[in-house]
Amino acid sequence: MAIKRIAFLVFPRLTLLDFVGAYDALRRIAAMSIDPAVTHRIIGTEPEIIDETGLVMKPDAVYEDLASFDLLYVPGGFGTRTLMDDRHLLDYLKTWGSERPLASVCTGALLLGQAGYLRGKRATTHHRAFDLLRPLCREVVTDRRIVDEGQVVTAGGVASALDLGLYLVERFWGLAAREKIAAQMEYRAYSAV
Repeated sequence: MAIKRIAFLVFPRLTLLDFVGAYDALRRIAAMSIDPAVTHRIIGTEPEIIDETGLVMKPDAVYEDLASFDLLYVPGGFGTRTLMDDRHLLDYLKTWGSERPLASVCTGALLLGQAGYLRGKRATTHHRAFDLLRPLCREVVTDRRIVDEGQVVTAGGVASALDLGLYLVERFWGLAAREKIAAQMEYRAYSAV
Protein backbone atom coordinates (compact mmCIF):
# COMPACT_ATOMS: atom_id res chain seq x y z
CA MET A 1 0.00 0.00 0.00
CA ALA A 2 1.36 3.42 -0.95
CA ILE A 3 1.35 5.88 1.94
CA LYS A 4 0.59 9.41 0.74
CA ARG A 5 -1.38 11.00 3.61
CA ILE A 6 -0.44 10.61 7.26
CA ALA A 7 -2.70 11.61 10.16
CA PHE A 8 -1.13 12.37 13.54
CA LEU A 9 -3.58 12.40 16.45
CA VAL A 10 -2.89 14.83 19.31
CA PHE A 11 -4.81 15.27 22.57
CA PRO A 12 -4.50 17.01 25.95
CA ARG A 13 -1.69 15.77 28.20
CA LEU A 14 0.12 13.89 25.45
CA THR A 15 3.86 13.33 25.83
CA LEU A 16 5.42 15.65 23.26
CA LEU A 17 8.34 13.36 22.36
CA ASP A 18 5.85 10.56 21.68
CA PHE A 19 4.45 12.76 18.91
CA VAL A 20 7.53 14.64 17.70
CA GLY A 21 9.87 11.64 17.54
CA ALA A 22 7.91 9.90 14.82
CA TYR A 23 6.58 13.11 13.27
CA ASP A 24 10.09 14.38 12.59
CA ALA A 25 11.18 11.20 10.80
CA LEU A 26 7.97 10.88 8.78
CA ARG A 27 7.76 14.55 7.75
CA ARG A 28 11.25 14.20 6.24
CA ILE A 29 9.87 11.83 3.58
CA ALA A 30 8.58 14.87 1.71
CA ALA A 31 11.03 17.44 3.11
CA MET A 32 14.04 15.43 1.87
CA SER A 33 12.36 14.67 -1.48
CA ILE A 34 12.20 10.93 -0.87
CA ASP A 35 8.54 11.19 -1.85
CA PRO A 36 7.46 14.83 -2.21
CA ALA A 37 3.81 13.77 -2.61
CA VAL A 38 3.56 12.61 1.02
CA THR A 39 1.56 14.99 3.20
CA HIS A 40 0.53 14.96 6.83
CA ARG A 41 -2.09 16.53 9.06
CA ILE A 42 -2.08 17.02 12.80
CA ILE A 43 -5.56 16.20 14.04
CA GLY A 44 -6.58 17.23 17.52
CA THR A 45 -9.34 16.24 19.86
CA GLU A 46 -9.65 19.96 20.66
CA PRO A 47 -8.73 23.20 18.82
CA GLU A 48 -5.89 23.84 21.25
CA ILE A 49 -3.85 21.04 22.80
CA ILE A 50 -1.83 21.44 25.98
CA ASP A 51 0.72 18.68 26.47
CA GLU A 52 1.65 17.27 29.88
CA THR A 53 4.33 19.96 30.38
CA GLY A 54 2.07 22.90 29.50
CA LEU A 55 3.25 23.40 25.90
CA VAL A 56 0.41 24.60 23.67
CA MET A 57 -0.15 23.13 20.20
CA LYS A 58 -2.61 24.16 17.50
CA PRO A 59 -3.62 21.15 15.37
CA ASP A 60 -4.52 21.53 11.70
CA ALA A 61 -8.04 20.26 12.38
CA VAL A 62 -10.28 18.82 15.09
CA TYR A 63 -11.65 15.31 14.55
CA GLU A 64 -11.03 15.53 10.79
CA ASP A 65 -12.56 12.73 8.74
CA LEU A 66 -9.97 9.95 8.52
CA ALA A 67 -11.24 8.48 5.25
CA SER A 68 -8.60 10.13 3.05
CA PHE A 69 -5.57 9.11 5.13
CA ASP A 70 -3.29 6.11 4.58
CA LEU A 71 -1.51 5.92 7.96
CA LEU A 72 -2.70 6.92 11.44
CA TYR A 73 -0.22 7.65 14.24
CA VAL A 74 -1.31 7.78 17.90
CA PRO A 75 1.13 9.02 20.57
CA GLY A 76 0.86 8.39 24.30
CA GLY A 77 0.93 10.42 27.47
CA PHE A 78 -1.03 10.74 30.69
CA GLY A 79 -4.04 11.98 28.72
CA THR A 80 -4.61 8.47 27.40
CA ARG A 81 -5.90 7.31 30.80
CA THR A 82 -8.90 9.65 30.52
CA LEU A 83 -9.37 9.06 26.81
CA MET A 84 -9.63 5.29 27.33
CA ASP A 85 -13.19 6.01 28.48
CA ASP A 86 -13.97 8.74 25.94
CA ARG A 87 -16.67 7.21 23.73
CA HIS A 88 -16.40 10.00 21.14
CA LEU A 89 -12.67 9.43 20.64
CA LEU A 90 -12.99 5.65 20.58
CA ASP A 91 -15.79 5.81 18.01
CA TYR A 92 -13.64 8.19 15.97
CA LEU A 93 -10.70 5.76 16.06
CA LYS A 94 -12.99 2.92 15.00
CA THR A 95 -13.76 4.78 11.76
CA TRP A 96 -10.21 3.91 10.69
CA GLY A 97 -11.27 0.35 9.90
CA SER A 98 -9.21 -2.80 9.58
CA GLU A 99 -7.42 -2.34 6.26
CA ARG A 100 -5.13 0.67 6.62
CA PRO A 101 -2.03 0.67 8.86
CA LEU A 102 -1.93 2.45 12.19
CA ALA A 103 0.83 2.91 14.73
CA SER A 104 1.14 3.93 18.36
CA VAL A 105 3.92 4.68 20.76
CA CYS A 106 3.87 4.44 24.52
CA THR A 107 0.36 4.52 26.00
CA GLY A 108 -1.18 5.33 22.62
CA ALA A 109 -1.49 1.53 22.53
CA LEU A 110 -4.11 1.77 25.27
CA LEU A 111 -6.32 3.82 22.95
CA LEU A 112 -5.81 1.39 20.07
CA GLY A 113 -6.61 -1.46 22.46
CA GLN A 114 -9.78 0.19 23.78
CA ALA A 115 -10.89 0.75 20.17
CA GLY A 116 -10.43 -2.98 19.50
CA TYR A 117 -7.39 -2.85 17.21
CA LEU A 118 -5.21 -5.02 19.45
CA ARG A 119 -7.70 -7.84 19.94
CA GLY A 120 -5.87 -11.10 19.22
CA LYS A 121 -2.58 -9.28 18.63
CA ARG A 122 0.73 -8.86 20.39
CA ALA A 123 1.56 -5.29 21.45
CA THR A 124 3.85 -3.19 23.59
CA THR A 125 3.70 0.13 25.43
CA HIS A 126 5.56 2.01 28.16
CA HIS A 127 6.73 -0.49 30.79
CA ARG A 128 4.62 1.20 33.47
CA ALA A 129 1.46 0.57 31.41
CA PHE A 130 1.99 -3.15 30.70
CA ASP A 131 -0.73 -4.10 33.20
CA LEU A 132 -3.22 -1.69 31.64
CA LEU A 133 -2.50 -3.12 28.19
CA ARG A 134 -2.81 -6.81 29.15
CA PRO A 135 -6.62 -7.07 28.94
CA LEU A 136 -6.64 -5.25 25.59
CA CYS A 137 -4.41 -7.57 23.56
CA ARG A 138 -3.41 -11.21 23.19
CA GLU A 139 0.11 -10.74 24.57
CA VAL A 140 2.10 -7.83 25.99
CA VAL A 141 5.62 -7.97 24.57
CA THR A 142 7.97 -6.71 27.27
CA ASP A 143 11.34 -7.20 25.57
CA ARG A 144 10.88 -5.48 22.20
CA ARG A 145 10.96 -1.80 21.39
CA ILE A 146 8.62 -2.24 18.40
CA VAL A 147 6.00 -4.90 17.72
CA ASP A 148 4.70 -5.16 14.14
CA GLU A 149 1.48 -7.15 13.81
CA GLY A 150 0.73 -6.22 10.21
CA GLN A 151 -1.96 -3.57 10.27
CA VAL A 152 -0.95 -2.39 13.76
CA VAL A 153 2.54 -1.39 14.91
CA THR A 154 3.10 -0.52 18.58
CA ALA A 155 6.22 0.80 20.28
CA GLY A 156 7.46 1.15 23.83
CA GLY A 157 7.74 4.31 25.88
CA VAL A 158 8.56 7.87 24.91
CA ALA A 159 11.94 7.80 23.10
CA SER A 160 10.79 4.72 21.19
CA ALA A 161 8.93 7.23 18.99
CA LEU A 162 12.20 8.02 17.21
CA ASP A 163 12.73 4.36 16.41
CA LEU A 164 9.10 3.87 15.45
CA GLY A 165 9.23 6.79 13.03
CA LEU A 166 12.33 5.38 11.35
CA TYR A 167 10.85 1.89 11.36
CA LEU A 168 7.75 3.16 9.56
CA VAL A 169 9.97 4.98 7.05
CA GLU A 170 11.76 1.71 6.31
CA ARG A 171 8.56 -0.32 6.16
CA PHE A 172 6.82 1.99 3.68
CA TRP A 173 9.69 3.69 1.80
CA GLY A 174 12.59 1.25 2.20
CA LEU A 175 15.91 0.86 3.98
CA ALA A 176 17.71 3.51 1.92
CA ALA A 177 15.10 6.09 2.94
CA ARG A 178 15.45 5.16 6.61
CA GLU A 179 19.24 5.36 6.45
CA LYS A 180 19.13 8.74 4.69
CA ILE A 181 16.71 10.19 7.25
CA ALA A 182 18.55 8.70 10.25
CA ALA A 183 21.82 10.19 8.96
CA GLN A 184 20.19 13.60 8.56
CA MET A 185 18.80 13.33 12.10
CA GLU A 186 22.23 12.13 13.34
CA TYR A 187 20.46 9.27 15.09
CA ARG A 188 21.49 5.65 15.42
CA ALA A 189 18.27 3.73 15.63
CA TYR A 190 17.82 0.78 17.93
CA SER A 191 17.14 -2.56 16.32
CA ALA A 192 13.45 -2.19 15.71
CA VAL A 193 11.70 -5.50 16.04
